[in-house]
Amino acid sequence: MKIAVGITIIIGLIIGCQTKDKHEGHESQHLTQVYYTCSMDPQVIEKKPGKCPICHMELTPVSLEQLQANGLKLSEEQIRLANIQTKAAAYGYVNAEVFATGLVKENQDRIRFINARMDGRIDRLHIKAKGSAIQKGQILYQIYSEMLAATQSEFIENAKALSKAPNDPLLLSIQQSITNKLLLWALTETQIEQLKLIDHPHIPYPILSPISGIVKAVKATEGSSVMEGQALFEVSEYTSLWVEAQFYPSESKDIRVGDLVEVSGEGIERTIEGKVQQVLPQLSSNSLVSVARILISSQEGTIRPGMQVSVSWVKGGRNSLIVPAKALLRGEQSTHLWVKTKEGIFEPREVHVGEVFGKNAQVLHGIKEGEEVLVSGAYLLQSEYVFRKGNNVMSSHTGHDKEKR
Repeated sequence: MKIAVGITIIIGLIIGCQTKDKHEGHESQHLTQVYYTCSMDPQVIEKKPGKCPICHMELTPVSLEQLQANGLKLSEEQIRLANIQTKAAAYGYVNAEVFATGLVKENQDRIRFINARMDGRIDRLHIKAKGSAIQKGQILYQIYSEMLAATQSEFIENAKALSKAPNDPLLLSIQQSITNKLLLWALTETQIEQLKLIDHPHIPYPILSPISGIVKAVKATEGSSVMEGQALFEVSEYTSLWVEAQFYPSESKDIRVGDLVEVSGEGIERTIEGKVQQVLPQLSSNSLVSVARILISSQEGTIRPGMQVSVSWVKGGRNSLIVPAKALLRGEQSTHLWVKTKEGIFEPREVHVGEVFGKNAQVLHGIKEGEEVLVSGAYLLQSEYVFRKGNNVMSSHTGHDKEKR
């Protein structure tokens, strides 16, 4: 009895396996079954070869798998010839580059006044016109001053006595006192040392510029008397300048004091780095704008007040799923890109795009991190899709879009 039951089970298993093999073979045959369609009218699908009933072209054989697939299957040779390249979607920071025009202005913090350091008379002016460039150590004017002449004579006589008694404490004290007085009157240490080499004082005496810059105003004339503390020259030191650039609030909301920017323009040899010093809201006749005041260094005279320049800086972004912007195919109603789903198979995917900055685009919905998107060959693939399927992915919405709506 047991032997009979065992034989029955074995026979059942054999029959079951044969039935399964036949079923799987039928499915395989069904999937590889060849159909015929028209490349010009893909809606035409026939089970046997012939001509298209619409355009009368020869029908093209296709497999059932190709008809049912949403995407396209390409061979390695086709991928190579179409120059198809992919890149994985990944999370990263999308940065926006903001541009504006700016106007170069004088740095008001670097305007200096050169004042008279003693009473006297301007015997000769060496700088007479505003706009003149002056260098530190350059002669500005010559002054006749009785106090200066008397102090020079005192210094010369004391220096001669000190040369004979170099360690005399009284002479050393007098020499130091006179030197301090001459330094207060704007003589340089070099000029004071030169007094030791002469027998008579310089009359009139040349006064040198303590700074370099551009003369904004000359407030003295030859032959005029001046008093100690009187302003003689107004000078702008062009070691640094201001650039004032206007932005709308939506553009400048992320600008912060201390941010670094780039300044460029016609006639400027290379891009200059600037630093935001102030962000000032200004109400114009039409709208509210923000003025970013930027500090830059003067580039050896290549940039001057009054010049129009371009200002740019990178606005910090947020961590988002990003893809190369060139992967996007924009239509009238939707935006698509091509995704590589598995080896040699590519399918169109509708996506919802956020901000696009430079070479990157933010994707809100439609793909996941790590999915490979086409960055080269997408338009060729789209053309092939239209040729094979007969519909344009750019003119239709996917299920994802329907769910969103």
